Formats: sequence, structure tokens, C-alpha cells
Amino acid sequence: MVDKQQRVDNLSALLDFVENAPTNEEIIAMDCNDHCENMAKLAEQVANGARLEDVLPELQEHMKYWGDCREEFIALVSVLKAEMSDELPLFEDE
Repeated sequence: MVDKQQRVDNLSALLDFVENAPTNEEIIAMDCNDHCENMAKLAEQVANGARLEDVLPELQEHMKYWGDCREEFIALVSVLKAEMSDELPLFEDE
């Protein structure tokens, strides 16, 4: 069971999220389903050493609040980095 202080902390965190979450509609709409090409270009820039906060700071701020978006972007960057360094596993036909 959650104690009273934990409920107050949870409510406070929720209110902080609602009050401070970015509302840039272009960034909110930018997901892999609708803007795959844009996300891929950004991920390539980051994989090549660019800092996301320099390339598109609005997306950097957005990802502070939206974990799923952050996880997908980090995974894409990681795959691109592995591909560039020739570290992707080889799959052989069975």
C-alpha cells in the first residue's frame, strides 16, 4: 500500500509533468511512424558525433518527458553507431 507521502510525491510529480512538458506540436508529432526520415537523419547526425541539443534542442527537451521516444531514438543511434564501426552481428542462412 502506498503511504500518504508517496501519494503526495506522485501527485506533485504528475503536476510538474503536466505543467512543464513541452507543447511544441511539431516535436510531439515527430515519431517514427509519421516522420521516420527526419528521425533517421537526426539519428545519423548524432551517431556521427553531433549533439542532439545542438541539432534540435526541442527534441532533446521533449525526450526528457517522453521515455518511449527517447528509448527509440537511442536504440536507432546505437544501431547506426554499430553499423558504422562494423560491429553488427552477421546472420547466416540456416
